[in-house]
Amino acid sequence: MKSEMQKCFMAMLGFVVTACVQAQAPARGQTAGNITCEIKPHNGKTTMFVNGAPRFPMAYSSYYPEQYRYKQMSDHGVHTYILILTMTDKWLGGDAPVKWNTPGLWRGLDNVDMSVVEANLKKIIDVDPNALIIIRVFCDTPVWWDLLHPEETNDEGALGGKRRRQSFSSLVWRNDMSAALRQLVRGVSASKYGNHVIGYMPTAGATEEQAKGCDLSICAQKGFREWLCGRYGKDGKEIERLFGKKIDEISIPSAAERSKGDCGNFLDPKKSRLVIDLRQFHSDEIVDSGLAFCKAVKEASDGRLITGFFYGYTQIFADSGHLALRRMLDSKDVDFVTTAGGRSYTETDSVLKAGKLFYSEIDAKTSLAKWISEIRPDIDPQGHYNEKRWRGPPTIPISMQTLKEIFAKNLVSGWASWWFDLWGGWYDDEAFQKMFAQMQSAGDESIRLPRKSLAQIAVVLDENSYRYLPYGVSQRGAKFVWIIYQLQVMGTIGAPHDFYLLDDLKDLELSRYRMIVFLNAFVLSEDQRRIIRDRCMKDNRLLMWMYAPGLIKDNLSADNISSLLGMKVRMEATQPTAKIALKLPDGSMLNYGCGGVSPFFHVVEGADTAAGHLEDGRIVVAEKRGADCRNLFVSMPPLPSKAMRHYAKQAGVHIYNESAGTAVYANESYLALTLPPGRQTIRLPEKASLKELVPLEPGQSSLGKGLSFNGVETFDVECTNRTTRIFQLSK
Repeated sequence: MKSEMQKCFMAMLGFVVTACVQAQAPARGQTAGNITCEIKPHNGKTTMFVNGAPRFPMAYSSYYPEQYRYKQMSDHGVHTYILILTMTDKWLGGDAPVKWNTPGLWRGLDNVDMSVVEANLKKIIDVDPNALIIIRVFCDTPVWWDLLHPEETNDEGALGGKRRRQSFSSLVWRNDMSAALRQLVRGVSASKYGNHVIGYMPTAGATEEQAKGCDLSICAQKGFREWLCGRYGKDGKEIERLFGKKIDEISIPSAAERSKGDCGNFLDPKKSRLVIDLRQFHSDEIVDSGLAFCKAVKEASDGRLITGFFYGYTQIFADSGHLALRRMLDSKDVDFVTTAGGRSYTETDSVLKAGKLFYSEIDAKTSLAKWISEIRPDIDPQGHYNEKRWRGPPTIPISMQTLKEIFAKNLVSGWASWWFDLWGGWYDDEAFQKMFAQMQSAGDESIRLPRKSLAQIAVVLDENSYRYLPYGVSQRGAKFVWIIYQLQVMGTIGAPHDFYLLDDLKDLELSRYRMIVFLNAFVLSEDQRRIIRDRCMKDNRLLMWMYAPGLIKDNLSADNISSLLGMKVRMEATQPTAKIALKLPDGSMLNYGCGGVSPFFHVVEGADTAAGHLEDGRIVVAEKRGADCRNLFVSMPPLPSKAMRHYAKQAGVHIYNESAGTAVYANESYLALTLPPGRQTIRLPEKASLKELVPLEPGQSSLGKGLSFNGVETFDVECTNRTTRIFQLSK
């Protein structure tokens, strides 16, 4: 029951909100909107369909949109928009004195201000009658809700400040916000703008990206105990056996417990099960919150509209609850997954394999980017965002080249994307707008063509293995940052690759992959080992294993690595920064440096080829040939681009260009290359004709005439600077 103070507050709140513009949710079945939007496979990729027709939904979005910028996009053929609204007046980045330019929609229970929503929809539709709109809505709680439910909030400053925020474990928040979302969706559907809105994107947490540090609130403590009971049984016997405590004596581990490794930088399941479980609980709670909101959208739209949220930043938000992508992908209520950056921080091919759309947020800054305080001093009066990182490249042509490189990966990979004009003005030049027109045209054509990936390399990452690392060792600049570097290297070897979660291997079609790279398969169950033996270790394939593959099964032991690879591996406490001498398959030598690791592993016997050595002779790169596959063990990654390219070539992977730093994206109808300066020779897997799309060289301020080749297997491209070329193929 609510306290008398809460009852008084509710009464006062009810008096205040009667003066606000209020729209009651229409009854089910009385909605005017009947537009339908769905995601389904089409020509080798998941594709958006609106009223049964496939669409290439390249979109425009801004935190501070101006109507004339909507018109600019519409005039250049872009008719999809991401409209950003907020349920709260709190800023998305903590307590910074930065403001939204629209008020929070959620004014009280059963009170969503539809006048704000309709005014923002009208701004778009008045200048673009063909507009299709996804409403992105920030679902953090308003202050009035926090005051009503202090036990459902935390004030740990996880978003960079001291103001209270809702706990992701709060069922009250999930239920109340879901009700508000249902009211929003039904209100929009009943409005005269309803047939322009194709979906909703609920967001929450730090920078709207479903991220939050460890939550120590009362709500989270209670939720963690309930989660443990659900996992190990409510009778408590298994919990007492595993943790030596009764369930009501268990609490979320302290910061010291969360950040301490048992074996170098690993958690031992026999010693730190509670921290390992906490990492899973942390991620489950964040995903379950997003799923609750997606379900509300589906219910309120009678399943007509699409929905999704930011998630899957496995490599950079591992400590912030982004280790449950599989849980998200298994939900029927999710249609799309989003990460920022334009190049993706997530396992995008797992997203597509699960039948979801990957909707990429492209927030690359241009030379026109200014600080908010310069454009709108009322929004950022103290210059909170006056930092160098919020400036862009020096010129428009260089900016255009950056955007083109990002678009190339998005187009060929079969992603949807939106251009995020954060503060506004980033694209206020005709050169950008003409390029967007060509990109939209190319995208519209692409969805009519076969788009199955031609990659012969699969890179796999295991989100479960991250749970066996202490908090604080997997982020940028920390002990496992080499995972990010190794993934970046994979994009510069002159051949394309696909990127999956490790658990996709159980039913993934593997026939075209000549090489599989296991980035972090540190934890492998007996069942996973069997799947890898039966499905991957065949067809003369190369399996490349990074650092500590299979280290953890029921226990933590180097013997687990040895049994997986067929080589005797020894574990030592640590190895500081080292120089490695590597003999490549063609007989040449390559020397490279590697950061320190703890624990350290090296091969002591059983290798068919000892390729890489430390200065003292210990083997850190070794190969074991099986009956129908080859296992290459790299105990001190990241392996440089030149080495990766040599091993890929040896495995039978087609290399399109052998120059250092070449990025390649290829599907059945498109080839995109980012090439270094100079004359570059491109080799195709088979003869084809090519037509260049969106031609642009750095130094140009407008689009040029594209190249074309007829019936060639090899062709040359002259690049004055590092540049991206996009070709449509026909065989």
